[in-house]
Amino acid sequence: MKRKVSIWLVAVFTLLSGTAFAVQPVLVYEWQVEQGKAGAFAAALDDLQNSAVGKDRSAQVQLQATTFNGVNPATHRVVVLYPSLTEMDQWNAKFLGSKTQETFTTAISEIATPVAQSMTVPMQSWGTVSSKDTHWDSISILAANPVGTLASLDELMNAPEMADFPGQIWLVQVLRGQASPGGHMTHQIYIGYENLSELDAWSDKMYQTEAWQKYIAAASQNFTVVNRETVVWLRAYEHSYSLEEFE
Repeated sequence: MKRKVSIWLVAVFTLLSGTAFAVQPVLVYEWQVEQGKAGAFAAALDDLQNSAVGKDRSAQVQLQATTFNGVNPATHRVVVLYPSLTEMDQWNAKFLGSKTQETFTTAISEIATPVAQSMTVPMQSWGTVSSKDTHWDSISILAANPVGTLASLDELMNAPEMADFPGQIWLVQVLRGQASPGGHMTHQIYIGYENLSELDAWSDKMYQTEAWQKYIAAASQNFTVVNRETVVWLRAYEHSYSLEEFE
């Protein structure tokens, strides 16, 4: 099992201050796209990513569809992974106020409504990080004990019963945009699989383990689930950067 080592000083600083330092930001833009207009929304995003400005950065941009998301009216997400806050800032300086931004905004203004924005940073990942995982379980949580939340996940994923875990799990902290449509959140857990059959088969196995039962008991003391959503990647644009490099 491939496991990302925690940068504990950064994690603790982030937990205490709520400010990112030398971290890789993830920007999440949620949209409610009109029924029947998903193709036009995707085409507008294609045009943006294929433009000179869109390509002029190091980032991975994901177009995702969301379902089973409770009271959240969003139908799609645009998720942007950057290697640093500096890279994010430099690209925003090129994009904001540009003709490229005007073209994109005009194209989607009548077919999509902004729902929410958030900025997160990764705390730790488990499993094998791969862009082949296109089906995701997105769990928004309100953590009463962030350190305990991370520790219990780490213990679960390093248990012998988890050795054959086929996907990847990320624990991220929400730095901006904690007031989500589903309720106030501090962290999110993302679980990725290549397909639903893989998820189904592994879940049946995992739920029978002692490690899972122990984790559930710890989780109930550490955090409350705010919302849970099903997410599917529709497109991934790699501008000299990928999820594997982000890891």
